[in-house]
Amino acid sequence: MSDTLPATDSTRFDRITFCLVAPESPGNIGSAARAMKNMGFARLALVSPADPRGEESIRMAYRSREVLDPARLFPDLSAALSETEWVVGISGRRRKGGGTESIEALAPEIWERAGRRKITLLFGSEGSGLTNEALSRCHRTAYIPTGPRFSSLNLAQAVLLVAAALLRASSALASSDPNGKPLAGIASVAEIESLFQEMEGTLEEIGFLKPPAKKTTVRRLRKIFMRAEIDPEEVKLLRAMFRQALWAAGQKKFPPL
Repeated sequence: MSDTLPATDSTRFDRITFCLVAPESPGNIGSAARAMKNMGFARLALVSPADPRGEESIRMAYRSREVLDPARLFPDLSAALSETEWVVGISGRRRKGGGTESIEALAPEIWERAGRRKITLLFGSEGSGLTNEALSRCHRTAYIPTGPRFSSLNLAQAVLLVAAALLRASSALASSDPNGKPLAGIASVAEIESLFQEMEGTLEEIGFLKPPAKKTTVRRLRKIFMRAEIDPEEVKLLRAMFRQALWAAGQKKFPPL
């Protein structure tokens, strides 16, 4: 990789955020910062981290303080995703259902979308990875291919492998049209979350969501909408539909959106 990146590439690198959710080891935070710098990335976000700028973290972030020091700290995942537009969850294993592929296969699309969108890559904690609730907030899920005997990766290793896959994708697409193909405007994560809250509230009121299957049903519905990548106008349409459903069921009528 050359010392000076083309302007378009620099912008794409800056639009990709590596978000570590509840990292347990300060050393892994520092090592992740170093791995990001190795591959040209600088935007690090931390959700409820353990001692993110302590002695161990600083020591492991060798010559990478410019990534570690400005890392943004968030109390929860909702806050961390409030400003992003497209979310990819990094999982340690292949999962059933659509929207899951290897990071090598997904990296070119991530790089393509970074030309126009703010993208967040989610990494779970060392012990348990991403929760089902966190994965339900992702548009896509990517796994890191490993050998069959031992698939568990250290958190910083996972960050390094994902960053390296993206760097390879940037090199492969360097000679293509820097503007890429036009992308339809998709709703922001904040808009989607507002829709989900209204959807869940409505479905509870009309008796569709009932225990013990409530959580599973909500996660499945989330996956449907995240894969569909609906736009802001479609969000308004769906919210209006849910409000009308409440009205038809004899509930309070809401003002127009």
